[in-house]
Amino acid sequence: MSEESLDLDLQRASAAWPRPVRVELVPADPGWPDEAARWADRLAGVGEVHHVGATAVPGLPALPRLDLLVLVDDPDDEAVQVALEARDLSPRGSHLWVRPALPDDGPCPTAVEVRLLRVGDGAVEPVLRFRDLLRRDPQAARRYTDVRRGLAGEYGDLGDYRRAKGPVITALLRG
Repeated sequence: MSEESLDLDLQRASAAWPRPVRVELVPADPGWPDEAARWADRLAGVGEVHHVGATAVPGLPALPRLDLLVLVDDPDDEAVQVALEARDLSPRGSHLWVRPALPDDGPCPTAVEVRLLRVGDGAVEPVLRFRDLLRRDPQAARRYTDVRRGLAGEYGDLGDYRRAKGPVITALLRG
């Protein structure tokens, strides 16, 4: 193997290695709903697609990535995985698929995270209920945003940030 070939292989391996993501909220982008709709169209035939997370709530600052929840009969089905790979998504853990933002993505280049859940999974209802709460209740959306801004400054790791939001989400859902 030539040195040039080895360098290229190392670059590819390095680019594929998951890295910690810095938590940084960006102002709401009015193009997010349209971009989510384009992704829902791209994912047609894979499963039932729901735009969730902060990018699904107009006016809410968010991490610069669309969160899509896709309900399927079997998240481990090879046909589902092949379909996601055909749509330029890469696996990143248990039933999580991602795609970075690309410059030629159009008017709203945004990273995408697709979470697969089984149809009928009990985790679906609270996610959709929370999204709908934030869409209809400006006070809840404001409280959530204030907490998230504080947490974003406190956590440099996306996983820790997401875990820290859990009690806030639970409290807001309880009312």
